[in-house]
Amino acid sequence: MNPLNEVALIMGREIRKNLRGVKGIVLLALSLIGGTLMALAVVKFVTHKIGAVPAELIQAEQEKIFTELYNDAVMGKYLAPAPVALVVMMGFCVWLAPALIWLAGFDSISGEVQYRSIRYWAVRTRRSSYYVGKFFGLWATVAMITFAMHVLMWIVTVAQGSTTFGDTMSWGVRFWLVTIPIIGAWCGIAVFVGSFARAPVTSLMLVGITFFTIFILGAMAPRMIMSMRENPDDLTARILAGLYPNTYDAWLLSPRFDRAGFGFLICCAFAGLPTAAGAFLLGKKDV
Repeated sequence: MNPLNEVALIMGREIRKNLRGVKGIVLLALSLIGGTLMALAVVKFVTHKIGAVPAELIQAEQEKIFTELYNDAVMGKYLAPAPVALVVMMGFCVWLAPALIWLAGFDSISGEVQYRSIRYWAVRTRRSSYYVGKFFGLWATVAMITFAMHVLMWIVTVAQGSTTFGDTMSWGVRFWLVTIPIIGAWCGIAVFVGSFARAPVTSLMLVGITFFTIFILGAMAPRMIMSMRENPDDLTARILAGLYPNTYDAWLLSPRFDRAGFGFLICCAFAGLPTAAGAFLLGKKDV
């Protein structure tokens, strides 16, 4: 077959396997219920914080909050008119993405290596197509789960009357699209690391340790360095933060095209380089 057809075949099979299985259903249910409730709790806290502000000054207060949050006056002004609930949901989906990917895709390849079912596909598709299909299948699965979370928040937001349907859709789709490259970045890392294991349990540990290490180096360490040096623009902290894919949500959301484009390219590198390396190594591996 054509390589693209092979990739599409594996991708479709992976999506069906993930979403129809017990694991996929449980993940979807937990994400929808738990994610929405957590996001609503944060929204309630933020709303309470600005509750005493007159209606005509709420947008100015939101601009102040987002300027402090992103340390960027341009972002503050850009997000000032955005529905708070949708901004919170976007942030929550970005934060939750590594956990969803870890649980949904840790056995993507290792499970088939353990039971030798990979040999069925190895003689019917190119190994590179098989690997790339696995990557895109996991990416699409998690993207669908986060889309369902966003849609549920859109419905809740419109039902509450806090914003119009048009504004909800305009901002909501924009925020969901921001999460897609970040999900792809984590999927590239997860599939690559998991492909080295020959058993799902080993893969679960490897991917979990890798994600935790990235979190410590790219999220916690920069904050500690900036706090100790009292410099939010510390070069070492910025370099370490660049190792953490979730850092780029602010880049992708930026109204400045160059910054958003650069953030997109970095996420593509996070997704593409491990995928290319993993596909090459799988072609050399004895399965």
